[in-house]
Amino acid sequence: MKQEIYEKSIDSATQKMLQKAEERGIETAWDRYEKQLPQCSFGQLGVCCRNCNMGPCRIDPFGEGADKGICGATQTL
Repeated sequence: MKQEIYEKSIDSATQKMLQKAEERGIETAWDRYEKQLPQCSFGQLGVCCRNCNMGPCRIDPFGEGADKGICGATQTL
């Protein structure tokens, strides 16, 4: 198992799920979080989402960064 997957969770079931998701090309909350880095200044544009406890997320309205929040919400929600 890749070290980066091991570092995302200490739970073995979660690690297995992350490994399968990566093998199948399935995007997870961890992938969406990494797309949000580095975090900040999007609140001024009104695209700083606080709908869940995984944010605040910065959705890029210009199409160059994340197009949805960590939980999967888009700027239209």
